[in-house]
Amino acid sequence: MADDIMDGSTTRRGVPCWYRLPEVGLGAINDTTLVYTSMMEILKTHFGDKKQYTNIVNLFNETLLFASLGQHLDLTMSQRKKNDYSLFTVERYNAIVKYKTANYTFKLPVCLAMLLANNTDAQSHKRAEEISLEIGYLFQIQDDFIDCFGAESETGKAGTDIMQGKCSWLAVTALQRCNEAQRNVFTSCYGNREPAHIERILRLYEQLELPQLYRQEERNRYDAVMEKVRGLSVDTSLPPELFLIMLEMIYKRKL
Repeated sequence: MADDIMDGSTTRRGVPCWYRLPEVGLGAINDTTLVYTSMMEILKTHFGDKKQYTNIVNLFNETLLFASLGQHLDLTMSQRKKNDYSLFTVERYNAIVKYKTANYTFKLPVCLAMLLANNTDAQSHKRAEEISLEIGYLFQIQDDFIDCFGAESETGKAGTDIMQGKCSWLAVTALQRCNEAQRNVFTSCYGNREPAHIERILRLYEQLELPQLYRQEERNRYDAVMEKVRGLSVDTSLPPELFLIMLEMIYKRKL
């Protein structure tokens, strides 16, 4: 809910964003607090007497901290000085992905399941985190691509990355490949809400062959994770099937 407000998004999963409902509006800000505090109460009710309760609550709080850091990085990048793309680097993009997406989307559910199974082995959790973060990176570059090239009728969400000037995989990769003339086009049109400017950026992405590069990057990332997962076959405390299921759920997804 907070992400949609910050991004000015209009739809999510094919329906209007919560804050866009007339009866909700910016009351959605308070609703985000209600949802989080209610979640904590639910955890206390169902797990308060379990030995892993403290670890579970700490994991949720750590995830919220990381997600908030990622949101901050994402927002400040889109609010930078106009035409300043000095921070559109691979390193900054990786940090945004790690904190904003990978932790809550993959690390949280995997490590939570391990705790519920009474697996507190530090080495197992470390390996689970490493693989989960890599799957999260794959998931985010997919999101970035779908935001620009996915059909809203399929994704259920209108893309906003270009108009908001987001530090996306496509933008970072484009800046690495642009010649001077192409960079001028990018700096002139990126982060602009005019449909003609958005279309010009999409054409630039196609000229730079980013769709082809994305498909290769998606495959390379998938193969790299698969190699790590296969290395788990001797580790009975961390079944590789868990990660294989997650990979198959997202690989070559369109929404």
